[in-house]
Amino acid sequence: MKIFGYDINIGKVQNADSNLSPKAYLPGKITVPNSLFRTRQDIERWRSALQSAESALFPNRTELYRLYKDLFFDAHVYACINTRKNQILQSEFKVVDDAGNINEEKTKLLQNKWFYDFVSHSLDSMYWGHSLIQFLSLRNNVFDGVELVQREFVKPEFDIVIPNIGSTTGTNYLDAPYNKWCIPVGEKRDLGMLAKIAPYVLWKKVAMGSWAEFNEMFGTPIRIGKTNTRDETTRSQMEGMLKNMGASAWGVFDTNDLIELVESNRSDAHQVFNELINMCNREISKLILGQTGTSDEKSFAGSAEVHERILHMYGEADEMYIKSVLKYQLIPLLNMHGMGFENLQIDIEEEDKFSPLEKSKIDLELLKYYKIDPKYIEEKYGVPVTEKVDNSGTVESVKNKLDKYYS
Repeated sequence: MKIFGYDINIGKVQNADSNLSPKAYLPGKITVPNSLFRTRQDIERWRSALQSAESALFPNRTELYRLYKDLFFDAHVYACINTRKNQILQSEFKVVDDAGNINEEKTKLLQNKWFYDFVSHSLDSMYWGHSLIQFLSLRNNVFDGVELVQREFVKPEFDIVIPNIGSTTGTNYLDAPYNKWCIPVGEKRDLGMLAKIAPYVLWKKVAMGSWAEFNEMFGTPIRIGKTNTRDETTRSQMEGMLKNMGASAWGVFDTNDLIELVESNRSDAHQVFNELINMCNREISKLILGQTGTSDEKSFAGSAEVHERILHMYGEADEMYIKSVLKYQLIPLLNMHGMGFENLQIDIEEEDKFSPLEKSKIDLELLKYYKIDPKYIEEKYGVPVTEKVDNSGTVESVKNKLDKYYS
């Protein structure tokens, strides 16, 4: 079998063209009989998956990744992760020299889909623990794209890609020629933030499932038909009538049968489930966003501002993380392909700290003491302006001031 261009059986290079990515031989592109089937996850399975992934000699993340994929079906987890990622993905990236001057030509090379896909996959490493990103063929200094090597086939602990799930040996992606086309992002033993999020999602699923069963049992009245007849025709007619009356539970019993449904006397019994779900959502928000004020509906203005600053701090930390990946991993790979990024670095355009309303108030105060260039007003607010004519010393101006004084 060919993995990364190698024939594993004889160990010879089959793909020696340095201009083409070894994409065709990636394990993620091989048709394999092993597929990740979805099973019901619970806390015990989570603990077992963690133990398997943390094994010192034979780490296996297959079960853990199966669990992680289920976590993304939770709307709250999906929304929180995207909220945090979008702080970086919506940023404008630029290429600058040591003096901070923008290199327009190199900046345009990054304004392609492959670059933003690379940044997105790199940010995913914080949640999954590791991402092995492969670059596709290079044409006119633009990559055809980037792909995430299927995580089940990557053993980051040993820097290898395996041919089959469960294999213990594979191809080292740090060796040539693969180091020219692959970038591993994340720590080798890190299992990611999803390992901490998993139990809260599992408890939340149990609460929601139990709530659904509670509604099914007690949300609608149960239809009970009683008869002492032994005639099958009459009994069948009653069964058909009860069955066609609606979707709730029903039954046909003898007149002497005793039917008893035990239900909580509390009118707010549903809060047992609701509070557990809300608690899990709050803990998930804290793990991903560092706070709850930007993801929950109820939040006071003062505390919301504090929570927004915390989210901004998390965004700055993510910015430093992605900058290090770009500087120490992406730029060296681009230089391997002769794209000329020597003595250059990729930076992020800093956004204004003040909102348009706050900036307008500052500008109004400055206008009391200084003149502001009309070009600045036009660029900031999109309003064409001209300099105001000073009429303070005219006869009409003096007359108006006297009128106001004696009126």
